[in-house]
Amino acid sequence: MHKLGVITTLLGLILSVVGLIVGFWKMLNGGENPEVWISLVPLGFVGLLLGVTLTQLSNNKQ
Repeated sequence: MHKLGVITTLLGLILSVVGLIVGFWKMLNGGENPEVWISLVPLGFVGLLLGVTLTQLSNNKQ
């Protein structure tokens, strides 16, 4: 469960950072559909929260 928590945390962090960077870059440069990229940020936060929770729960059982 610890390994799953670490993977989920990293994926959530990657989703948040990529969503912010690409979304704002497309907004500033007039690209199409920046909302799609910015909508990845809440999903990334959910992944971060889930990953940290799984990691902490696995530490309590040792």
